[in-house]
Amino acid sequence: MVRYLTLPDIHVESIVLHKMSDYKDSKKKSRNTDTSRMKSGRWYLLCFLVLFLGYVAFAFLRGQYIEVRSYSVSCSAPGKVRIVCLTDLHGQIYGKDQGRIVKKVQAAEPDLIVYLGDMVERTKPSKSMDALVVLTENLTKIAPVYYVDGNHELDVRDDDPELYEKLNKALDGSGAVRLDNETVRIELDNEGTIVNLCGISTHYYWEEEENQLMEELRNRGGINVLLCHYPESVLWYKAFEGGGLCAALCGHTHGGLVQVPFRGGLYAPEWGWWPKYDAGAYPVYTDTSWRNYGGKTGAAYLGTMIVSGGLAGEHGVPRINNPMEISVVDIGK
Repeated sequence: MVRYLTLPDIHVESIVLHKMSDYKDSKKKSRNTDTSRMKSGRWYLLCFLVLFLGYVAFAFLRGQYIEVRSYSVSCSAPGKVRIVCLTDLHGQIYGKDQGRIVKKVQAAEPDLIVYLGDMVERTKPSKSMDALVVLTENLTKIAPVYYVDGNHELDVRDDDPELYEKLNKALDGSGAVRLDNETVRIELDNEGTIVNLCGISTHYYWEEEENQLMEELRNRGGINVLLCHYPESVLWYKAFEGGGLCAALCGHTHGGLVQVPFRGGLYAPEWGWWPKYDAGAYPVYTDTSWRNYGGKTGAAYLGTMIVSGGLAGEHGVPRINNPMEISVVDIGK
C-alpha cells in the first residue's frame, strides 16, 4: 500500500531534523569551548610556573649580591663621621683577597670601619680566621678598623682559648683594634670631630660593668657610638636611656635570612619568627622597647639603632631575597 506524506508530516520531520542539527552544532561548540578553556587553563598555569620559578631564581641570586646601604643619623654633638659597618661574615670569602668587599668599602670613603661580631665561624675557626685576617689587612689601608666579638668569637674563646688568642694577635698585627668592654676616643682630621667608640662584647646579658660603661659613654663630649653585636641587648638594657648616645651599631640578625615581600624578615636568632628588628635604621624613643618601636605622641627621640643585615647566611640556611649588606652610617648634624 502506498502512503502519501501530507504537508504537515513533512513540516514535523523538517523540525526534528533541524533540532537534531542544532543539538549536534551545540555539542560541537561546547566541546570546542571546553577544549579552549583547558588550553587557556594550561597556558595560565604554565605562565604562573614560569613566573614563580623565575622569582625563586631571582630571590636566590639576590641573596648572593653585596649591597651597600646608607643610613643617616642626626646627632647634636659637633662634627660628623662616616662609619662603615661589617658584620656576620662567618669566614666567607668574596673574591681574591676579599676584593668584592674591599672595593665597595673603599668607594664609600669611610672615616672609620667597624666589625660588629661573628666575623669568624665557630665550626671552622682556623679557616674563617684566615679569611678575616686577609680582609683586615686590606681594610686597614683604607681607614682605622675597630671590632667587637659576637657569639661565634666567644664560642671559639670558650672552646679553644689558644686559637682565640691567636685570632686577636693576628687582627692586632693587621692593624685592627679590639674593643672588649671599653671605650676609645678618636679625634678625626675633619675640623677636630671627636668620636667616642664603645665596644661591648658581653654575650647577651649585661651586668653592672656594662651599665657603668654605658653611663660613662653617655656623659662624654663628642659623637658617642656603641658597638654591640646584639640589638636585643641594646633594647633590653636601655642603652639609650637618659640621652647622650647618638647611635648603636649592631648585627646578629642576618637580615631575617629570608625577606618576605611586604612582610619583612622571616627569622632571626633570639628574636625568632618574624623579628621586629631584622635590618635597617630604628629610631629609639623614650617609649621604645624590644617589643615596640615607640614614637607615640609625647615620646622623645633618644638616638638611632642601626641593625646591619650581615654578610652570610646561618647554619646552612641561605639568604633568600635578602642581599648581603655593607652599612654606611653618616652621623652628625
